[in-house]
Amino acid sequence: MSDHLNKPIWEKYDHLEMAATADPASILTELRAQCPVGRSEQHGGFYVITRYADCIAAAKSPCLTSSPDRGPGPGFPFSFEVLRMGMITDDGERHRDFRLPLAKFFSLKQAAGLEPKIRQICDLAIDSFIERGEADLVTQFTNELPAVLISELLDLPFERRHEIQGWASQMVATADPEFMHKLAGYTEELYELRRRKPGQDIASQMLNFAIQGRPITKDEWRGLVLLLILGGLDTTANGGGFMLQMIAQQDTLRSYLIEHPDRTEQVVKELLRLISPVPQHSRGVIEDVEVGGQKFKKGDVVQLSWLAANHDPEAFENPDTLDPQRKVDHHLAFGTGPHRCLGASLALVEMKVMAQQILSRLPDYRLVEGGVELFPSLNRGMKHLRVTFTPGIRSVTG
Repeated sequence: MSDHLNKPIWEKYDHLEMAATADPASILTELRAQCPVGRSEQHGGFYVITRYADCIAAAKSPCLTSSPDRGPGPGFPFSFEVLRMGMITDDGERHRDFRLPLAKFFSLKQAAGLEPKIRQICDLAIDSFIERGEADLVTQFTNELPAVLISELLDLPFERRHEIQGWASQMVATADPEFMHKLAGYTEELYELRRRKPGQDIASQMLNFAIQGRPITKDEWRGLVLLLILGGLDTTANGGGFMLQMIAQQDTLRSYLIEHPDRTEQVVKELLRLISPVPQHSRGVIEDVEVGGQKFKKGDVVQLSWLAANHDPEAFENPDTLDPQRKVDHHLAFGTGPHRCLGASLALVEMKVMAQQILSRLPDYRLVEGGVELFPSLNRGMKHLRVTFTPGIRSVTG
């Protein structure tokens, strides 16, 4: 952790560096105490909103846009010069035209229907290491589930799942155009395959989407597929890693989840609030507006800190305390407003099943000293989570 994060001041606040610290919420709490709407001079200069109510107001304001033409510079989140991603880069009617037809694939009902498949994928991943008594739960488990699942949903080649996931993770972490080019190139290849021989997968069905009264274009389709790949891989994998780390660090929580597996989903929501795997979103100001007592001018860049909002004492009593009984459906780990995470229901099912299967089959897993490795990223990145446990047997499905 750098010197300026040891004694945080807004001027030097760097959201990418913050995400790789062990306790970023405490940094944001201290910064909020200094000023609830701060200004950093990093990445070309931007404002940060930290209060829960202000983040909601900003997310719903028509004066703030997600368009990359108006949005922030490096790390917010990355360049769209190679391929623009529809929906994440649009607002209003165009955004709705992308989102509404996609929403049916990621509804609560669809997510629940995928639970048996998700459980099977988790068990097969655990089978690959359970007999050894040691594992890296990031590289061998939390990365594996979303990689396999998104490969099946989009009918991507199974043997390339790790390669594609690696590109996605590097793109979000480094904003390196090399990985954007690789992913964009793959969507070009995939488009030609689906156009010649469409199937029942989501990517094939997206060929029939209508955007603003006309058929979806090739580049719009490619951008949407890229968005689904990024959204389906990086955030769930990292969120799962942080969740399993927190469970390993708290024996009371571990025991509670083992004794009450039916309450896992509610606990996962509380863990998501505390972790906030996607700690912020950014917006560009297209019209002068005031939020949280701060006047923003056209052209300003504003970051909405979901992580800070989820630790706001005005919204959550004792916000830094993990409470398994807390009713927390109003948390902002998935954002809010028109751009709230489309895959929230699916991510929640994935993380619930991750926790249940690990605690069912590796109930005594423990962290290896020095085995947790984080990395700077737009999202909260976890590279390794090394653990030991009593060796078990492979499942019947294995």
